[in-house]
Amino acid sequence: MDSLTKKTFEVSRSLTYTYFHHPPAQPENPTVLCIHGFPDEAAEWADLATTHLIPAGYGVIAVDCLGYAGTSKPLDPAMYAFEHMTKDLTEILDNEKLQKVVSLGHDWGCAFAQRFYNYYPDRVLGLVMVNVAYTAPSDQPFSLDAANEMTKKIFGYATLPYWYLLSSEDGYKLLDEHLESCFTALHGPPESWLDTVCKYDGLKDFLIAEKKQETEPYATEEMKNAFITRFKRDGFAGPTCWYKAMVGGHQNFEAKKVKAIIVEVPSLYVGFDNDKVCRPEAIAMAMKNGLLPKLTNVKLEGGHWGLHANADKFGKTVVDWLKQGL
Repeated sequence: MDSLTKKTFEVSRSLTYTYFHHPPAQPENPTVLCIHGFPDEAAEWADLATTHLIPAGYGVIAVDCLGYAGTSKPLDPAMYAFEHMTKDLTEILDNEKLQKVVSLGHDWGCAFAQRFYNYYPDRVLGLVMVNVAYTAPSDQPFSLDAANEMTKKIFGYATLPYWYLLSSEDGYKLLDEHLESCFTALHGPPESWLDTVCKYDGLKDFLIAEKKQETEPYATEEMKNAFITRFKRDGFAGPTCWYKAMVGGHQNFEAKKVKAIIVEVPSLYVGFDNDKVCRPEAIAMAMKNGLLPKLTNVKLEGGHWGLHANADKFGKTVVDWLKQGL
């Protein structure tokens, strides 16, 4: 991220955000707001930004999300409600005098990017969803049990059993105590997720036993060491609040407050064929319901971190869509 300018900014609710910014080559070129997921940081977007977006003339803002890296890490899950975090983003954009951006996210960052459009459609030129299919805001309370039962019926296995650990009161402590094990569980072969994150107590048992496994080629020793160093310093208490906020009902009833449910701007969905949690087939529901009338649907090879495993193809997909879709 050396080619981007690192900045800090205090939003109106007295939280400090760290973000990285590079202006577009021309004022009329759009800026892409890049939002990382669990358990990453703004640096997740280093390749996309420096190899693809910036050379193509686009601006970039990559944010350390709440709970991560250089940004504040409150421990109250209510602080992580999308209603509040999306407002934080508008204040960051205002600080950079940016009225509209392309909203792009991966994993939890993808849900965040979607909600940024839902709450502030007038600030979004286009929506890019990586891995996580579009889900409209709902008035119905979220039920983790129901979500696992539904995905089991659809896919033959539950996709969210690991949420029980991550949303539990002290689950973060187990992650903090077994950082190398955690890294190898998350970045192992995509098929291994069926025995860890997609299996009831699978991730918990993997960590307690201090198991380790071979990781995918993109997950280098340098990446692992950076992960361990970061979480020895910061811990998982903040990042797991994203799960606690959802399971604890802090994202409920958001449909009453959002301004847009149908995504009227151009949208891009990039799914990966071997992602065991965020199944690319899931985008079909939003398409069927007419929620994405301007969607470009792309499926690439890879697992949950296919944006790293298949980085060049991913980056070219995003840039090609920006050139054609906006």
